[in-house]
Amino acid sequence: MPHRLNEFRAKIQFVTSAEMPSLIYRACTETGCESNTVYIQRAVCEALARDLDMPLDTLLSHLPPPRSRAAMLMGPDRRPAEEVK
Repeated sequence: MPHRLNEFRAKIQFVTSAEMPSLIYRACTETGCESNTVYIQRAVCEALARDLDMPLDTLLSHLPPPRSRAAMLMGPDRRPAEEVK
């Protein structure tokens, strides 16, 4: 179950393969996505829209605005990509 932060926001965590973070980073750099978090949120919204026959725009509009580390692209070493350059 997600950890509820308040009545409008919840936190979801999951375990994945070791290569997934670097693949997400590569996808972000290739697509111009502003952060790893935003990339994952959009991917989940796209799957939910497809699988539950819901409007994608509605799901995307319910996402909280990216703040702090969720608003910056994290590099493969888990540091902000701007520091890696």
